[in-house]
Amino acid sequence: MKNNRWILFGFVIGMLLVSHPLLAHHGSANFQMDQVSTIKGSVVDYELINPHVQIYLKVEQDGKSVDWNVEGVSLNMMVRAGFKKDTLKAGDIVSVTGHPGKNGKPVLLLMKIMLADGRVLSAPYE
Repeated sequence: MKNNRWILFGFVIGMLLVSHPLLAHHGSANFQMDQVSTIKGSVVDYELINPHVQIYLKVEQDGKSVDWNVEGVSLNMMVRAGFKKDTLKAGDIVSVTGHPGKNGKPVLLLMKIMLADGRVLSAPYE
């Protein structure tokens, strides 16, 4: 019986140690939440997947083509907000508003997107 307690204790401690980095992944720590940017570009790819929906854009900036990664929230939350598998297609011109990354790379945390047909979808936040 004493051995079972130690095994359970070790398991619980192990789960606590593993869970902390997992919780750190989900959040806005990598983004400048006090700033908002808007970019306009052509959709290269759109992944309606977990853990985060991804939109890849090609944006013309200062005469150069820059690849941007726009990150949404979870699949379930985005679907409830109106996003579908066919919402975006390669070549669609969209305008995206979101929070820029802290590291200066071309990444945004999605707030809202204006689709090619003029509809606006907002990303829900917990």
